[in-house]
Amino acid sequence: MQPQSLILALVLTFSQLASADSLSDATLAMEAGQPNQAAKLLTPLANSGNPAAQHQLAMLYYMGQGVPEDENQAIYLWKKAAAQGSIDSMFQLGSAFLFGSQAAKIVPDPDREAAIWYFQAASAGHAEAQYHLGLLFLAGKGVIASKVESARWMKKAAAQGHPEAKKALGIMSPTVKTK
Repeated sequence: MQPQSLILALVLTFSQLASADSLSDATLAMEAGQPNQAAKLLTPLANSGNPAAQHQLAMLYYMGQGVPEDENQAIYLWKKAAAQGSIDSMFQLGSAFLFGSQAAKIVPDPDREAAIWYFQAASAGHAEAQYHLGLLFLAGKGVIASKVESARWMKKAAAQGHPEAKKALGIMSPTVKTK
C-alpha cells in the first residue's frame, strides 16, 4: 500500500470513529434531556451527510427541541436521510405529510405523498409503516380504497408483532382474502 493511501485510510477510519462517537454522544444528550447539546453534536454530522444524524436532527426540528420548531427543515433532512436508505426517515416523511401542518402545503396531494413514503418504508419491512399504509388503503386516503390491500399490509405488520395491526385484522371481515 502506498504511504498516501495508508494515510487516507487512517484519516477515513478516524473520521468514521469520531462520527460514531459524536452520534453516540448526541443520543446520550437526548436521553439526558439536553436537546441543545444533541443538536450541536448532530448538526455537523448531518451537514456532512450522515443519515442517522440527519434523521435525529430532523426529529429535533420537527418537535422544536434544541432548535427552533421547523417542519420544513425536518422534511428536508428526512428526505436527505431517506435518499440514503433511512427507513425510519421514510416513515417520518409519511407521517409528516399525513399529520403535519406545513408539509401539506408543499405538495399538491399530501395524502398521496404520505402513501408514497409509507409504501417505501413498508416495502422495506417497517411494521408501523405497514400498519399506516393498511389504514390508508382501508380509508382510501392517498390510494384507491381496497380492503384486500389493507389486509395484506396489516398482516405484514401483525406478523412483526404490531399490536394495532393484529387488532385491526381481528375487526376486519374474515372474508377478506389476501394474495
